[in-house]
Amino acid sequence: MTVAAVAGATDIKKETYVYNVADNGDTLRLDRYPARTSDPNGKSQAMIFLFGGGFRNGQRDNGYYVPMFEFMAENGIETFSIDYRLALKDVWYEDVDTPEKMHDALGGAIDVAVEDLLAATSFIVAHSAEWGLDPKNIVTSGSSAGAITSLQAEYYICNDKVPQGALPSGFNFAGIVPMAGAISSSEPLVWKCAPAPILMFHGDADGVVPFSDNGIVDGVGGLWGSEAISRSLGVTPHRFHIVHGVGHELAAFPMYDNRGEILDFIRSLKNSGTGPRAITINEYIPGVTGYRTDFDQEDFRKAIFPKKQR
Repeated sequence: MTVAAVAGATDIKKETYVYNVADNGDTLRLDRYPARTSDPNGKSQAMIFLFGGGFRNGQRDNGYYVPMFEFMAENGIETFSIDYRLALKDVWYEDVDTPEKMHDALGGAIDVAVEDLLAATSFIVAHSAEWGLDPKNIVTSGSSAGAITSLQAEYYICNDKVPQGALPSGFNFAGIVPMAGAISSSEPLVWKCAPAPILMFHGDADGVVPFSDNGIVDGVGGLWGSEAISRSLGVTPHRFHIVHGVGHELAAFPMYDNRGEILDFIRSLKNSGTGPRAITINEYIPGVTGYRTDFDQEDFRKAIFPKKQR
């Protein structure tokens, strides 16, 4: 099933496809924003984007995201925005009253979203010849929950935790662009093989998705944030933007403030094949001091899981 519609103010025509019907009956769709220009060899790079919303809400066609999709498509990057199942939509603060329950609920929701990302990726790869895409040059990106899903998928690929047949044999993403993301694990992060180059953005005052490892409970696990991920990567090629004094809003800002850099990053993956070196970029906002960074598990519980309405 395909539906064409004009995307925003440009003349790029958005195409919508059903890529899967999940076991729970959810019909999962993706929006394709065809690249305006293609590579001289006729094969375009592609970006798969996952929206944010705490695994309980959000939309693939949220108007805030569309300008970035159109910008990428205008500059030769075929862009896909996908649905994924929202497994926390009926999970509440009262339901996760222990660290174990919170870790299990959040980890389960992430795994469901990763499953859908892999299904969408396989669908796109299967249509790559028809759409003029290079299946070896597909980048995944996301905001908040979508950023977590992108990073978790790459972590599973690099640690042989992807179920057989969920992706084409030997597939890996060409790069990852998470905005305020993290990885769920009960153990410190270890990469069995080097991941694809990563361009990360995170504010160190984020009280929704941990910036570092302050979302971890000993013996239980939890979310390892961007700073912890960067430490685990060491000199593996990645670029990490830290914006000091900024909270979870950094899950959205790069789509406008840094989209030229994101475009350059994606292009570099094809031109050089190596991506960025291991680079940390510290950004400061003049006059912003004394902000809070000591968030704990209870803070994240309150931020992610709303209380039931009485």
